[in-house]
Amino acid sequence: MKRAARFQISPRLIREAFRQSKKTKVVGVDGQTIGDYKRNLTKHLREQRDQLNSGAYRPSPVRRVFIPKRKGGWRAIGIPTVKDFIVQTMLKNELYPRLEGLFHRNSYGHRQKQQAREEAIRTAGKRCLSHDWAVVLDVRSFGDSVDHRLLMNMLKRHIRNPWVLLYTQRTIKSPEKTKSGALIQKKKGLAQGNKLNFLLGNFYLHGIFDKWMQKNRPNVPFERYTDDIVCHCKTEAEAKALLQQIRRQLKAHGLSAHPDKTKIVYCKDGTRKGSYPNVSFEYLGSTFQARRRKSASGKMMSRFAPA
Repeated sequence: MKRAARFQISPRLIREAFRQSKKTKVVGVDGQTIGDYKRNLTKHLREQRDQLNSGAYRPSPVRRVFIPKRKGGWRAIGIPTVKDFIVQTMLKNELYPRLEGLFHRNSYGHRQKQQAREEAIRTAGKRCLSHDWAVVLDVRSFGDSVDHRLLMNMLKRHIRNPWVLLYTQRTIKSPEKTKSGALIQKKKGLAQGNKLNFLLGNFYLHGIFDKWMQKNRPNVPFERYTDDIVCHCKTEAEAKALLQQIRRQLKAHGLSAHPDKTKIVYCKDGTRKGSYPNVSFEYLGSTFQARRRKSASGKMMSRFAPA
């Protein structure tokens, strides 16, 4: 029996989300593949839209698996079912156009493209040439620390669509199901593997970091790729004061700077010859340090640059 409609979601939205999901390889807790879903496509799309329109849709638990980290160790990710992956795609399609214009010009992570990473690295390199000091910041366990209530309150200031808000909230609260069958309830965090992860994580730090910087330190240029941040300062005193202020701002929102990855760096090269403990840093896979370069006149010189 068809449920009473609470929302009026266009069939076009779910069909477009399915089209974008046709190549997904996710296999969630129900074992269904995209191939299984396509075998009775019209029925599945109709049933899913009926669920969504009635307000009855609730995501299944995500399947918890572990993947190796680039620098060693393991990272937990949550694999959604095909049906939930399609809904996540719908939500991203609705949220992105409304949030994209809000991001600071120096925020890059929400684009999720190699071109954006390269632009962030290139911009950081140029600014290191005109600023002697860099505050290099990484937010500790950021993905596990996002406060759901605060995130939803932020979204409600910009999103008016009730079904988008409802299903975004249900999606980020989906429990994780372990290999043994145990359910892990999520009070905080954005599960790796969720299609909304990058967009919502970047939007969260837009509210906590970017807007704060615009208001309190508008003359300090920065690059932020999700929770990897570089701020550029003219003096060591400015860098130290800025890092203290950022630490307080993060703490006020339940976040903290990573103790090993966060540091103040002197951009030492051929024209900046001071002696300080930190004279290089890693950012988005590139190492920033003094490098031998040929000038326009053909003379070899040392410049602080990424590679």
